Amino acid sequence: MREPPLRMIPPSPAQLASDPAAPWIAFVPSEPGAVQFAAVANRYRELGELPLVVGQEDGWHRLVGERDALRVFASYLTAVGHPAGELLCRALEPAPAWQLRTRSLPLDRPHIMGILNLTRDSFSGDGVGRDLSAALERAEALRAAGASLIDVGAESARADRPVLEECDEAELVGEAVARLVREGHVVSVDTYKGPVAAAGLSAGAEVVNDISGLTAGTAAAEEAAHAGAGYVLNYSYSEPKRRPESPPQYSDVVAETVGWMFERVRQLAERGLLAPQVAVDPGIAFGKSHDQDLQVMRRIGEFQVLGLPVLLAHSRKNFIGSVNGQDPDDRDLETAVVAALAYEQGARIFRVHDVAGVGRALEMAAAFASSRAGGFGPDETSWPWRAGASGRHASSAAADREAPPGQRW
Repeated sequence: MREPPLRMIPPSPAQLASDPAAPWIAFVPSEPGAVQFAAVANRYRELGELPLVVGQEDGWHRLVGERDALRVFASYLTAVGHPAGELLCRALEPAPAWQLRTRSLPLDRPHIMGILNLTRDSFSGDGVGRDLSAALERAEALRAAGASLIDVGAESARADRPVLEECDEAELVGEAVARLVREGHVVSVDTYKGPVAAAGLSAGAEVVNDISGLTAGTAAAEEAAHAGAGYVLNYSYSEPKRRPESPPQYSDVVAETVGWMFERVRQLAERGLLAPQVAVDPGIAFGKSHDQDLQVMRRIGEFQVLGLPVLLAHSRKNFIGSVNGQDPDDRDLETAVVAALAYEQGARIFRVHDVAGVGRALEMAAAFASSRAGGFGPDETSWPWRAGASGRHASSAAADREAPPGQRW
């Protein structure tokens, strides 16, 4: 098992709404730093700071308390040089924005990455091929529906479809990105190949969306670092377009994926990609069974321990078909439901086909998870418009006044 250097289970927005003191749970490995940790725990108890329960559980120190209590404990760990101190601080103070090449995306609201496939062999059947006029039309429709970014890819991720020649793919992607950027689109390049990433970035792309998780080398990541672009680290059990002969085995698929992420983020930093530039994608449909994909989805909040934006690329994928048997082109409703549930757990960027439908679901999810009490309270366009209404108005077939947009009697 690839154990992470820190695990954390944050309370849900619903818990915090009803109890602002709802506890956070953090797990710190017993080794390394056991002596340092014991000294900090004793010091914390002596000082009688904010309430924090410190226990031991199967090779882990278990911390349970409010966020502020964990912050104080993390500062003590950092002061004595314990490896978990800095990680815990970062997890409790996550990045407020995702830094792209020329701009940043604030993470206090959802963002949708619209899918634009320059291929005809996409599993979802919505590719436009090499027709750049059709690509521009598709991108404009995605933007009009609410997409913050357009994710451009020219090679299908399916293992049963051919690998494109790098030069040919780079030329196509470069031309497409250049035309999209001229139309004012914020573009992401979906590639694991260095030359293709370079072509897209040279044409004005803001992000490299690398499905390989560095399993195919670091060339695409290095191009993103050189350009100062955003980068998507996608969990991948094996190299792109290669299906393992036997199913991957996990003791705890979520903990192991988080541990994998920590290691890859460290490798990215060594190659010049700073934490604010990196978003993490748990890799739905990459090296996991459909049941394991669902396990990741129900625990996606644990990926917040990295302190980085969480991007979810789940649109129309086969774990949905395992649940209800629907074909890929009939999974948009389920895609929207999953997006709303994931937003409530902290995911903020969503790579999808049906931008409009997912956008509506996320609007409601954000109202539940991100808004504060009073955010939708009555004003001059809501409650007062029917003030004084009584049964006498029912005697007329027509209302005595028009309702504000979106409201009824």
